[in-house]
Amino acid sequence: MMKKRRQYSEVEAEREEECGICMELNSKIVLPNCIHAMCMKCYREWHSRSQSCPFCRDSLKRVNSGDLWIFTDSREVIDMATLSREKLQAALMYIDKLPIVVPDAVFDAYDSHVK
Repeated sequence: MMKKRRQYSEVEAEREEECGICMELNSKIVLPNCIHAMCMKCYREWHSRSQSCPFCRDSLKRVNSGDLWIFTDSREVIDMATLSREKLQAALMYIDKLPIVVPDAVFDAYDSHVK
């Protein structure tokens, strides 16, 4: 019975991932003071109108965007090796698409002096 209580159903797990304001499944930001969560779009809209948390009315006056916690899940985290490989592959594809430029003979003008 205790195991069933601890396990989330799929509906409960989905509710944890949705924004508390617009109810859409978005990446969430978490307010550092009160730990309430919402999506970035709703946070920006709310913070432009009010300087308090929309859920508990805690003050957001001293909260900067750098203070916000970003809620990520394991599907969003990319390790640096994968990121480096993808960047290298993109750079090589860019280089392959560049036109081949064969310069004219640079020393043709000097050939007349050298004989």
